[in-house]
Amino acid sequence: MNNCMINYLRILTLALLFGTVLSGCKKHATPQEVALSFMHAIQESNFDLARDYATKESQQVIQLYSFFDARRNNTERDKIKKAGIEVIDTEENGDKATVTVLNSSSKQKERLQLVKENGQWKISLTFESIIPNYMPPATSLDSSSTILQQDSIVPAAPVPEK
Repeated sequence: MNNCMINYLRILTLALLFGTVLSGCKKHATPQEVALSFMHAIQESNFDLARDYATKESQQVIQLYSFFDARRNNTERDKIKKAGIEVIDTEENGDKATVTVLNSSSKQKERLQLVKENGQWKISLTFESIIPNYMPPATSLDSSSTILQQDSIVPAAPVPEK
């Protein structure tokens, strides 16, 4: 190999090594950044993007929220889009965080719960977070399914003696 080719391979190897090192230093978004990105996606009615910032368990809640959003008129939607969203407090505790944001149009504080999922902060939503009076369906069990009655217990077969 000639000298020019060897130098080219060295430069190529260094470039690949440098690129690999830089890709390993990828910065993960903070809870505040995730909360703001999520809120801005919701403001823009971009629910596909909002799902990217949410946990797997939150996907149904976002879907439900998108149905509510579709019923809004243009005036309401414009008011939501123009609202300023500001982070006013953040509490981080291990793999959980709470970010409090202030909505400038409604002058209301909203607390967003976040958890780490695969090393990245994600919004954790529940139905209660978008429907204030939501009551999860009660599990109704009748007494026959929870209490074993004496005659329903089958004794183990005796082991024959040798």
